[in-house]
Amino acid sequence: MDWQNLFAVVLGLTALIYVIRHFMKQVEKPEVDPKCDDCPVPELMDKKEKSD
Repeated sequence: MDWQNLFAVVLGLTALIYVIRHFMKQVEKPEVDPKCDDCPVPELMDKKEKSD
């Protein structure tokens, strides 16, 4: 096996491990949209349900 092929395999495995770790990190802890922290929609829905 040439050194170029070995280097390509090592680089590919490193990239694969990086992508898997990044994906697992996103699955375990999803991003929270800060714009939705003070969202009044749930309160409005509760008021609508109470009035019905």
